[in-house]
Amino acid sequence: MRYAVISDIHGNCAALKAVLNDAEANGAEGYLLLGDYIRDTPALNDVIDTIRALPNCTAVLGNGDIGVIALDETKPASCGLDQMWPNFWTYHNLSKQNLEYLKSLPETADVRLSGGRTAHLSHSISLIHHKPRLDVYHSGSYARMMEKAPFTFDEGMRKMQRAAEECSDEVALYQGDVCLFGHNHLQFTGIAAGKILLDPGSCGLPADYDRRAPYALLDDDGGVVKTELRRVEYDVDSAIESLLEFDGFPYARFWARLHAAALKTASGIPSNRFWMYAREICGGVFPTRNDLWHKAVTTFEFDHNWSLDDWRKFGEELDAALCPHV
Repeated sequence: MRYAVISDIHGNCAALKAVLNDAEANGAEGYLLLGDYIRDTPALNDVIDTIRALPNCTAVLGNGDIGVIALDETKPASCGLDQMWPNFWTYHNLSKQNLEYLKSLPETADVRLSGGRTAHLSHSISLIHHKPRLDVYHSGSYARMMEKAPFTFDEGMRKMQRAAEECSDEVALYQGDVCLFGHNHLQFTGIAAGKILLDPGSCGLPADYDRRAPYALLDDDGGVVKTELRRVEYDVDSAIESLLEFDGFPYARFWARLHAAALKTASGIPSNRFWMYAREICGGVFPTRNDLWHKAVTTFEFDHNWSLDDWRKFGEELDAALCPHV
């Protein structure tokens, strides 16, 4: 069986369709999807409609999906916090069928492979919450290292492999023989503690400095599991133009510009810089007051150049936020 492994589409239907066309052309018979399918884009229903039509598909939820479908518990009629408009708009613009589909998905899943092996699907690799933390498994850390001393994709893969090997005791505790995860928008495959680790990258919003849409093929043939990382060309500039035309809710143009910048650079730098700036404006409290949010989004400079000291400060604060127990 040949599977296409796809994660973090983030409402980018053009990237998804390009990946699916490539997967079909390369003999994919099944699909393993790792979450974060939607966001506040006009194509959100197109993405879910496309996923629902896939044959032999196992899918799990991402944190972004969970944040949207959680609103079905309260069914909010209005949005009092401007920062939360993306989730509010997305929830109210999902079709009923697509909302019910997302609600039906689990947070993790297991797929039985030949030879008695199991592939475990989850949106996020749990190791990033432990110490020692895999810095290179976070797009912000990856971006800081790239800015400080640029490296190639293969060198980045080796950094992640070394980090996984150094944490092999924790990796050994993972469920499954093949661990499939996304969330960090960094494409990677490697082996640690006898387990295959596979992150197909972010199909719709890559952060490893390659604008092509990433995914992976997983071959399960007679007990032998093989992985192949793939990248697919598509019209990124048209996708950016579509984003910038969207003005469906308050501050939609700001969100569109932020994500367009991420698509253009294929890195986590624009988002990381904004959230660092927003923390300073909002005192680190999120969601925040509307007046503070307005100040953050209207005064943020997209072309602001950070010094190395700025990046170090950001890294220290990020580490403290992700690992408060350390």
